[in-house]
Amino acid sequence: MRWWICVPNDEFGDFQTPRALAAQCLSVLRLTDNARVLEPTCGRGSFLQAAARLVPKSERVGIEIQPHYAAEAGAWGSVKVGNVFTTRLAEDVQWTTDGPLYVVGNPPWVTSAELSRMDSSNLPRKENFKGATGLDAILGSANFDVCEYIICKVLAELSSRVLTLGMLCKTQVARNVIEYAASVGWPLSNAAVYRIDAKQWFGASVDACWFTVRVDPDGERAYVASVLDDVFQPEATPASRFGVIGGHLVSDVDAYEVVQDADGHCSYEWRSGLKHDASDVFELLAAPTPTTRDGVSLDLEPDYLYPYLKSTDVFRGRQRSLTKWVLVPQHTLGEETASLKFRAPKVWAYLCANSEALDRRQSSIYRNKPRFSVFGLGDYTYAPYKVAVSGLHKAPVFRFVGPIEGKPVILDDTCYFLPFHEPTEALVIASALNSPECRGLIESLVFWDSKRPLTKKLLARIDLTRLPLDKKSVLDEAQTQARLLGIDFDSAHGEEVLVGPSVDSELTLF
Repeated sequence: MRWWICVPNDEFGDFQTPRALAAQCLSVLRLTDNARVLEPTCGRGSFLQAAARLVPKSERVGIEIQPHYAAEAGAWGSVKVGNVFTTRLAEDVQWTTDGPLYVVGNPPWVTSAELSRMDSSNLPRKENFKGATGLDAILGSANFDVCEYIICKVLAELSSRVLTLGMLCKTQVARNVIEYAASVGWPLSNAAVYRIDAKQWFGASVDACWFTVRVDPDGERAYVASVLDDVFQPEATPASRFGVIGGHLVSDVDAYEVVQDADGHCSYEWRSGLKHDASDVFELLAAPTPTTRDGVSLDLEPDYLYPYLKSTDVFRGRQRSLTKWVLVPQHTLGEETASLKFRAPKVWAYLCANSEALDRRQSSIYRNKPRFSVFGLGDYTYAPYKVAVSGLHKAPVFRFVGPIEGKPVILDDTCYFLPFHEPTEALVIASALNSPECRGLIESLVFWDSKRPLTKKLLARIDLTRLPLDKKSVLDEAQTQARLLGIDFDSAHGEEVLVGPSVDSELTLF
């Protein structure tokens, strides 16, 4: 089986699984002598060859879209030239024996969008995979990982049979499959991921694994996977377990049990920062006047300029100094912009001078919207106080963000934040989020190897009112930060905050 990576002008890729790795992966499965081995995308047949050597009496079947690869793989089994996307695995694959079934391989590690960019015809039927809806679908959640699609296709079409599945894949794909399987009720159990060194085997910098799971329609269902650090040490003690508990995907099942009462619904609504997709135009250096990256000083109407923080600024604690401005051409989401020509002629002239870059922004969210539009806008954007966190970094560090030069700070779209009208509540919430108890909950939920580990969906699960907080420590830390910042702290209000926001809290305005 080949490792499919997005390679320019190559819709299939040509990265074969090394035979030594294929053999080790199959050894983990402990194939029986009378095994039936199916490889849905077999390439040159590395897994079929490994199976032939490990269990010579096994029956081996492969599917491969490229005839010359199918011919080569045919030395190790019965290989059909065909497309896995259109092959009905339960009906079209024929067997002459009835031994235990193993479905194995290394499906393509590429997304549907990447294949489309290469004008590949080797795509499944156009559909919104796993039912992404609304803005998620528009922004790309409907773009799916092809490897994940194939694994889910195998499970969907063969879940009425007893089988063992083993697939090389990104670790994120294994997690997605477990989560989705739990949501639809596929009969899975005994899942495990065995980490592989993708850099060593394939020259790819990605967190990858050998993902195994048993399918048994009459067996007990469990959507928990053991994590082992090395596929070449399959007998080692698992480093951790992840899985779906109470309908929620958690990264550490054992740690989660201690804090799971606080996994619920956050009383506050987390927001995303500003999305514009044109940093060279909208993001300006504070020198201190707004200055382009080319060193051109600009004279723009100040009502459209705000102090600006990106995720690294938040993570590194650079939230008190003015280093960047951001130009926001709309005060509300979807506001018309044509009247800027009269309301803010300098801003309009600047935007028009950069219209080529702005008009070619690729995201579909800009289609049929006012010219020069940005997204991630609302009353919450202009809240004077915020508690912010980077969505990109590998640690949950929450920062209190106050006004700079009398203006509210705007965050970029790699940040998440809570908006507040007054500082005491913001300081207390920041302290609570940075508490050991909250960090423990986050650590049990988050997967730090993800591209964006902290997400709005995850943050929305933190119920601060149900965390076993040391309230005195939380208040003391909030008061300490207030003193350092020269902010008046309302102790009585701070104690009320830890009980939870009231129904008539000013926060509801956001």
